[in-house]
Amino acid sequence: MHYTEFRIRNFKGIRDTEIKLLTNGRAGVFTFVGLNESGKTTILEAIHSFSPDHSTSLLVGGDASSGVPFEERVPRHLLSHFSDDISVTAKIFITDEDKEQISRILQSKHNLLLDPADFPDFVMIERHQRFKSGDFQKNYFTLRTEFKVRTKRQRSWRPPNNAEKASIRDVIYSMTPDIAYFPTFVFNFPKSIFLTEERGDRVNNFYRRVFQDILDFEGSGLTIEESIVRRVRSSEKKVSWLDFLSIWTKVDDNQKIQHVMDRASAVVTDMVFGRWNKIFGEDAKGKEINISFEVMEGEIKDASGVTSKTMEHDIAVKFQIKDGTRRFDVNDRSLGFRWFFSFMLFTQFRAARDTGRATLFLFDEPAANLHAAAQQKLLDSFPEITKRDHVLAYSTHSHYMVDPRWLEQTFIVTNRSDQPIDSVLDTLSLSDESLDIRATSYRSFASNHPNQTSYFQPILDRLQVVPSRFDILKPSIIVEGKSDYYVIRYALALLGEEELPLIPAFGAGTLGALISLQLGWALKILIVLDSDAQGRIEKDRYISEYGVSPLRLKLLSDLSHGLSKIESLLDEEARALVSRELREDRITKKAILRFFQERIARDEIVDLGENFRKKSAELITGMRDSLEKVKSLD
Repeated sequence: MHYTEFRIRNFKGIRDTEIKLLTNGRAGVFTFVGLNESGKTTILEAIHSFSPDHSTSLLVGGDASSGVPFEERVPRHLLSHFSDDISVTAKIFITDEDKEQISRILQSKHNLLLDPADFPDFVMIERHQRFKSGDFQKNYFTLRTEFKVRTKRQRSWRPPNNAEKASIRDVIYSMTPDIAYFPTFVFNFPKSIFLTEERGDRVNNFYRRVFQDILDFEGSGLTIEESIVRRVRSSEKKVSWLDFLSIWTKVDDNQKIQHVMDRASAVVTDMVFGRWNKIFGEDAKGKEINISFEVMEGEIKDASGVTSKTMEHDIAVKFQIKDGTRRFDVNDRSLGFRWFFSFMLFTQFRAARDTGRATLFLFDEPAANLHAAAQQKLLDSFPEITKRDHVLAYSTHSHYMVDPRWLEQTFIVTNRSDQPIDSVLDTLSLSDESLDIRATSYRSFASNHPNQTSYFQPILDRLQVVPSRFDILKPSIIVEGKSDYYVIRYALALLGEEELPLIPAFGAGTLGALISLQLGWALKILIVLDSDAQGRIEKDRYISEYGVSPLRLKLLSDLSHGLSKIESLLDEEARALVSRELREDRITKKAILRFFQERIARDEIVDLGENFRKKSAELITGMRDSLEKVKSLD
């Protein structure tokens, strides 16, 4: 079961926008790209509000199941007189296995049978809040998809009544993925984390849940309450602080708690530094994460915020980096390390929860404190998080955090259709009434910019990024389009080859602007066209009209014998495998493109047969050799 679409209406600055996460197949990573103040955070908050997990719901100020509090969702310019509904509707894909489980639960718990012939593949559930004159009135939770039901004693299928609709809704909702939202402030790692619930703020409470995830991952059945807090707050220890200290020195609870800390320390060390080495290629040998604890006199605050002492005493843990004999508090390390450390705790241990439900992870501006190279490397860790049906979506305004593998799963976020992009002062004078936050798929965004030659250029344009001369002078290979780009990327991964500097265009006849740029800047660019009639015509045109050297223009057949189009790499064996993977009998060019896009995005590379490997290797070798020759040209 997974989300395929969210429709958001009247949520803060969002009037009405649809976010279609998936159309066909599965993908694991989605990107929301936009300038600062474009509304990326608002979109993540709205998605989160549909099914927020307990700890991150409390983190953003809501109760355990609401996410952003209802009153804070009202559009600012309508705060005093808003009379409408604020809604988030999710479209959910139901697998055959899900259908069987839903039917079993409804039959056993509610004596309700669902018509299997009328069980839809997609279900719509809506959460909406009604306001009148700016005041919250009521919260609604509604199943928007029709079902046919009957009881065991009934013979005919019929529409469910309201109570039965609620039962169907609740069973389906109980199986939908949790949505965990991580705002930027949560990456400020605390100096210490109270494990007793009465102490600490909402960020501390969030990190307490993270610590329990660590214990769960360790696998020994340890819990904060039974394995730690109970040993500090047993009945004989509910005494004054001085008496507690006297008892504490005479029992072995200290050693038992330390044993828990040692086990947790080993797990975190292995996870964090193991991932660090894999992502950044830095050997963390000799470094460990050390988790220590401290008991302290109990305190409690009343409703007015006044603190008083209590005989139920507290315990807190601290995370430190141990390097030989030296120890450093994690919260004293660099912003980049603290961010990465927190990110690993949030995702790796949370993703391992055995709850039976997948998780949709939402990150607001991740890795903002990491340098450009580290940001790009960090992207490689995202597919690992999306295993076991988890999904990750993140917002960014950094072009270093836009991965070409996921452009088809990328959204451009804008907040005003008439936003002036040339004047900061004009932007300041725009009223809240003009807010209209939208998330547009990159494919649609790109199609609305037909004059942009490079498939990636709209991303850079929207972010107002101007490439430096250093960046643009890097030798590159221009291929005709997305299909060439994704198939070659897939082949590189399959063969274990180093990446090629590939740039997809919009077709064989769209390269005039890039060629002009090449001539003007003396760029080291190799252009690869299909070997069909159109490719040959365009090759001759670029040579005759633009004076391009034939060494810079290659047909696919020049690089791999007999190869006319990139799809020709797939023989009958490979096409049959693609057909099985996609569960489609007829394999079109569009279906082939989708196969490669999805497998690259999910980092699931399967062997397509000897012929595909052989022809791909020949093509890649030809491209590398031709690019080396281009580099040597004056």
